[in-house]
This record gives sequence, structure tokens and C-alpha cells, in this order.
Amino acid sequence: MLQPLRRIRIPGFSGHSPAALNFIAARSGLIVCALFLLVGLVTAGDYGQGADELFQRQIAQANLDYIRGQGDSFESLPYPFAFYGPAFELPLLLAEQALGLTDGYQIHRLRLTLTHLFFIIGGYFCYRLAYR
Repeated sequence: MLQPLRRIRIPGFSGHSPAALNFIAARSGLIVCALFLLVGLVTAGDYGQGADELFQRQIAQANLDYIRGQGDSFESLPYPFAFYGPAFELPLLLAEQALGLTDGYQIHRLRLTLTHLFFIIGGYFCYRLAYR
């Protein structure tokens, strides 16, 4: 599978051993993901808030209240949002509560950072599947 990559001549890498080039070829997905992670962490506070972000947080809160037996607050959600799943939103809310965040900007930045981290992990495993 690495045969086509071995034939590529990279300027500055021509004197390196085939083992070094194999290492770079095999780890290129990890290197790209690390770069995207760095860019995402640096720019996480620069994004605006999405139109449905408040509703997504309300979905997580309604599901958490239901799990804890503190009532059924699904009636307060707007129609289409009452049927969203909590699989992604609930861990974000739990992380927010575990860190004790109350400031809206900090909550927003945490949600963006964790969403970006989830994207990076998914992208890396997609790369691994494609690499195989």
C-alpha cells in the first residue's frame, strides 16, 4: 500500500531512509489532525453562536432533568427540537456542569472546543479507515 508513497520525492527528504519516509507516510493523518486541532484550539473563541445552539443546550438540560427524575421539561422545547437525540448534547452539558461554568462565553467556548475535538477524533478514524 505504501509503494506509491515511496516513489514521491519530497524536497529535503531525499537523503532520509525508507524507514523515516514510511513513518511520515503512516503518521501523516495524525500530523494533519494535530495541525487542525491546534488551529481549532487557537480560534475557538472567534466563532459566533449558531442559531440552534440555545435549543441544543435546552434539549440536553431537558434530558438530564428527565434522567434525574426532576420532571418532564420536554413541553417547553419548540416542536422540531423536542425530537433531537441527546447523545452528543448530554456529554457537553455534563462537562459544563463538572467544570462549574456559569458564564455564557465560557460555556460557548467549551462547547465549541469539545465539538471540534470530536470532529478531529472522527476525522482521524475516518483517515484510518481510508488508509486500510
